[in-house]
Amino acid sequence: MGENRDWRMDISRAGADLHELLSTGMPADESGEWMRCLEEKLGQLSRALIGFRADCAHGLYDECIELAPRLVSQVNKLRAEQAQIQTSVREHLDRLQSQRPGPGLCRSMTELVHRVDQLSHNAVDLVYSAYDTDLGGPG
Repeated sequence: MGENRDWRMDISRAGADLHELLSTGMPADESGEWMRCLEEKLGQLSRALIGFRADCAHGLYDECIELAPRLVSQVNKLRAEQAQIQTSVREHLDRLQSQRPGPGLCRSMTELVHRVDQLSHNAVDLVYSAYDTDLGGPG
């Protein structure tokens, strides 16, 4: 479970970095550098999501289901959301590499950062529910 915590931190850091860059807006005169930075931040987010998804696929979610079978639908929902977010990140990266981004770029990227943040919070809540509630911990 420790490795998953590291991935959550990586996801959080990558999301915060991306959000910070988006909040500055694309400068009119130096958009090339800003776009390279955006691509780099999005790549960091992609790698963090891939690592987190791989770790979860190798036991964390299965362990949660084993401890708390009632959480199976929440686990399935998180797995599906992880896959959708990863697809969206990949699509954004492809779009950045193949064409000049349109005016909705910042809005769609901000929504993506929000979804990633929500995923991270939901994963923490799921683990807490499995370990705290079903093992009789404080609550």
